[in-house]
Amino acid sequence: MTAPRLTLLGSQQKKLTDFLGSHPEGHERAAVVLFKRLHIPILGLSDSDRYIAQEIFPLDAGCVTGSSGMHVAFDLAPLREVFRRCEEEKLVFGFAHNHPGGPPVFSDVDEQNERALLSAIVNRNGRDITFVALLWAAGQLIARVRSGLSPRHSVAARHIAVLTDRITLSGHQESNVEHGEIQARQAAAFGKPFVDMMQSLRVGFIGSGGTGSPAATLAARSGVGEIVLVDRDVLEKSNLNRVRGLKAQDVGQLKSTRLKAFIDSIGLSVKVVAIESSVDESASAIDAVASCDVVIGCTDDFIGREVLNAAVYVYAQILIDVGLGGGIGSLPNGIPVLRHHFARISTLTPEMGQCLFCQGVIRDIWVRTQHALRDNPNLTAEQMREKYLERGGTDAPGVGPFTSAAADFAVATLFDLVKPFRRFPPEVRRDLFFLDFVTMEIRSPAGTLNSNCSYCGQHHFLLLKESSRLQRPILGKRDEFC
Repeated sequence: MTAPRLTLLGSQQKKLTDFLGSHPEGHERAAVVLFKRLHIPILGLSDSDRYIAQEIFPLDAGCVTGSSGMHVAFDLAPLREVFRRCEEEKLVFGFAHNHPGGPPVFSDVDEQNERALLSAIVNRNGRDITFVALLWAAGQLIARVRSGLSPRHSVAARHIAVLTDRITLSGHQESNVEHGEIQARQAAAFGKPFVDMMQSLRVGFIGSGGTGSPAATLAARSGVGEIVLVDRDVLEKSNLNRVRGLKAQDVGQLKSTRLKAFIDSIGLSVKVVAIESSVDESASAIDAVASCDVVIGCTDDFIGREVLNAAVYVYAQILIDVGLGGGIGSLPNGIPVLRHHFARISTLTPEMGQCLFCQGVIRDIWVRTQHALRDNPNLTAEQMREKYLERGGTDAPGVGPFTSAAADFAVATLFDLVKPFRRFPPEVRRDLFFLDFVTMEIRSPAGTLNSNCSYCGQHHFLLLKESSRLQRPILGKRDEFC
């Protein structure tokens, strides 16, 4: 078992730490945290499971048998119903407690308590289980995981990610990679802990073209530890004006595969894998996406964006979605003129801001139209009108400086999510802004929350229990998701 990664929503972290730190006499407190475990081995990456917090149950007076500033004791009997739920719903039992005045490390008593709890769960649910321990001390969360197969051995979490309007990484391990001169300037600007946090992240890039290739390359140079490239398209000669790292000799080959080869050739510490599939049709692709901490969407496909939009909420991730739009006119002599051209940077977090539908980035009719065109690419304009179909988006010619600038802003947005540095004027939104290359303006549309939206309003998809991946039967069922 290698270092796992834990994810909590901001509301969950607040509920947990508020309870743990609020005993009227300053005693230790404890709580149960139930996790969904995503065990997704990906060839070429470390076998790092994601544990996504689902529910939190404070251990109240009915369960606690004694406490002090140094310990908390509790009765196991009330927890047996929770053990049953873990078995039936394929959840992982997590135990969280605090050290009010003690050291911010697990103690020998913690070791004994964890083994006792794990033994009780194994007796009920069998040895093929894992167990998560969390400690809140000195204002920080740390965590470790045990297996029923080797109860005396624990593995420290790679990091604990708390998602609010940013991603806060705690308990991250100090990198054992010698960054040296490569990361020296980033360490000077943001600090050594920032470099270690970037090293701890697994970031997915959906699309390896005009925005995806420069964004992934820059992320690799910026110290991201693991990168997942998802793209099933082959390189065309017309792409060569804007893709990063690909050559004329690569025309006809898969973009994701060739981009991986280019990033590998740079000689950095980053681990890169290429998934030669589509997120809306391939189980392996969406599983790879689900394994990521952050996803950067660089696709112009509405169906793919709809899938990524759902994944934000179901898999508790942050999505940075990049798009370009524009319009071309012509002068009286027929020479084309760029009327407007812009990059859009959308940032989605599970509990804050608007989803891509509410931002106006995708619409149901555009998704339906793409599905119809996949089934029948020869649909005429008249047939589309008869079927109430509508193509979406605006003309956005693929011009290298514009696609690269959009990619730069996407990676800078990742930086800002890990360690906020931007100072936004009141009229510019963190979750959605446009960079206009013609008027040289940064602007945002007015934002209003749609309370009826199933994603960002009603949160029907938030931590959704899946009967199939993202409730899409075409993607199949995976036991670890249920």
